[in-house]
Amino acid sequence: MQHWIKSGFCLAALFFHGNAYDHHAWLAVLPVLIGFSVLASAGYLLNDLLNLKEDQHHPRKRRRPLASGRLSPRVAWQTIAVLLALAMALLIGFYGWGKVVWIAGGYFILQIFYSTFLRSLPLIDVLVLAVGFVARVGAGSYALQVYDFTVHPTVWLLSCTYFVALLLGFGKRKGEWLLIQKTKSQMGVTRKALQGYTSELLDVLTGCSAILAGGTYIAYCWERPDRIPFVITGIPVLVGIMSYLRLAWRSTLVETPERLFLHSPALVASVAAWLAMVAFLTGL
Repeated sequence: MQHWIKSGFCLAALFFHGNAYDHHAWLAVLPVLIGFSVLASAGYLLNDLLNLKEDQHHPRKRRRPLASGRLSPRVAWQTIAVLLALAMALLIGFYGWGKVVWIAGGYFILQIFYSTFLRSLPLIDVLVLAVGFVARVGAGSYALQVYDFTVHPTVWLLSCTYFVALLLGFGKRKGEWLLIQKTKSQMGVTRKALQGYTSELLDVLTGCSAILAGGTYIAYCWERPDRIPFVITGIPVLVGIMSYLRLAWRSTLVETPERLFLHSPALVASVAAWLAMVAFLTGL
């Protein structure tokens, strides 16, 4: 359930559109938040099912229910069907057959392609994975239209999300690389795509992603009508990015960003400060 943290991206538009203080706006986006959390659970379970042999060789993933044998493939397939049905029923019930549902459906189809073969392709694996975060932000934006029909996902919001997702994705690959190296396992046995990376390349990719993420966000701040004082929100963003980058180059924890977030006071403080500042400034 730790990966549910990633569904927090569904709330991006809520904060940037200035509705974080209105409970009606929260009621409009909570269903998509829950729906994508359930949908993500189905996607992760599908990934574990389709890549069972790789997970059984992974130092950490081999303890997962499927890889360890505590959960049978048959039950896993049944669980995926139930989770998928529940998520789509919830989203259709609240938002109808609109953009939210289409994005959610596209997100799950992307997970199928990713788990089937895209995860084995170096660079492509992370580039595709980042689209899932953009889908969450887009779905959250369109869900907020139930409350305010003028809300829509902007190019800035989607771009920032994509570059942050690239940072998390390449950091995740770096963490797995370090873990495999630390346990002296065969590179690629847990994830074929790792054979196409080197430690130096992953350092460059995470560094470039950090620059793009931070630079895009600062540029967005300067494009806003309220650039002063909104640009101040860039401070916790840059602190958070640099804190993550410092860990990404040396810690195996970045293999699971949600665990890293929960175990890093600096990241928690940066995100909390950023959310508080954005909520305050957009609510003025």
